[in-house]
Amino acid sequence: LWEGAKLDLNWKVGWSINKSSNLKSDADGRTTVTNLTSSGTIDRSFLSFPPSLFLSVFNSGIKRVNELYDPEAPNSRENLSNAFVTGFESFPIFAKLGFLKDVVKYIPRPNWRISWDGLETFFIFKSFAKRVSLTHEYRSGYTEGWKLTPDGTKEILTQRIDYAFSPLAGFNFTFADLWGGNLISSVKYSTRTSFDLGSSTRNITETFSRDIGITAGFSKSGFELPLFGVYLKNDIEFSFSYNSTKNSTVIYDMNEFVEDGTPKDGTIRTTLEPRIKYTISSKVTISIFYRRSSVEPEGAARIPPTTTNEAGLDVHISIN
Repeated sequence: LWEGAKLDLNWKVGWSINKSSNLKSDADGRTTVTNLTSSGTIDRSFLSFPPSLFLSVFNSGIKRVNELYDPEAPNSRENLSNAFVTGFESFPIFAKLGFLKDVVKYIPRPNWRISWDGLETFFIFKSFAKRVSLTHEYRSGYTEGWKLTPDGTKEILTQRIDYAFSPLAGFNFTFADLWGGNLISSVKYSTRTSFDLGSSTRNITETFSRDIGITAGFSKSGFELPLFGVYLKNDIEFSFSYNSTKNSTVIYDMNEFVEDGTPKDGTIRTTLEPRIKYTISSKVTISIFYRRSSVEPEGAARIPPTTTNEAGLDVHISIN
């Protein structure tokens, strides 16, 4: 792309077909097929963006599915199935090509990963960072399960569309030398969303997760401190991690559509953990940590909020 930047494109497609039959023989040895069943799956990379900020220009999402769905259609189940795929696809170029209509379900869409090194040359990082890199990755998929009915009609049983920015943005920092040691840090923001459509209802279930992760670490090796008149080499490590994960579930009734849906279970889990490790002459290692974890309910969740505090001390002595 440009100096320090790298783009990886990838796509995938896979399918399976399962067939089974029952054979029956009569007294004369004549064999007949009494039952024939067939089922299969499709799994391919997809392209779907959330309808937020500038991405709303693609006009895709649950609202678009509702616009395409006609509950009064002769076959409302098939109509919703088609609306589900078309409404969530953000760039349906292949669907608009009529000669591809029979194979469009098998054509994979591109996903990507972008990595960019050398950001430390930018003025915003130049004063304090020795090395800065950025990563961004987009993944999306479409999964379908189907079967053939006794009269030979194809019936779709399950459909799922998911997309993830993992991460949407991830920064890795290596800072200038501090007190003769190394200081590193990383910040990542990721999201994942999936939509499931079953054959028995006209409901679409949305499952969303958001993850924020921050880590930092400092290490210094080989410094000497006197102990009872003897100078021993010491190593020290400080680490800190913070993680916040939000999970939520929303159900959309496509026959009585409400844009915000009906919130179901949801939680916000937060973990905070500082840790210190000190090593004396490679013989004695002392580790101290503290971990605070909390869970808060979201949406219609009925679990009570909880907080857990943990602390620990570990001493390891090596005797030769």
